[in-house]
Amino acid sequence: MGRTIRSATQTWYEEEKALSRFSRALRREDQRYLAELIDLSRLHIAEASYASNLYPMDIFLVSMLLETYKKLRKAETTVAELCSCLGIEAPPEREFPAVTDILSLIASLDEPLD
Repeated sequence: MGRTIRSATQTWYEEEKALSRFSRALRREDQRYLAELIDLSRLHIAEASYASNLYPMDIFLVSMLLETYKKLRKAETTVAELCSCLGIEAPPEREFPAVTDILSLIASLDEPLD
């Protein structure tokens, strides 16, 4: 008997193929960036097989974001180390509001104005 469910790798190749027309419509530089992002998503194909409740493209986008964020954090660390070596003040690390802070902000918007 054959497989009735496609593997994560097969699904990934189908999604990549679906993006090919979009990619060809982009400027050459943007095509290179998209190709890099697609390569980054390839790093998490094995993990994608565990996320059967998500759509395949969602998984690949999250994989791209994860790898991009890791690169950003590494770059921030490098900048901080260079600043430390040069004896200059490093730019402050950005702090993102906690989910509870965001929810309380949204709740305050629902309150009537006095």
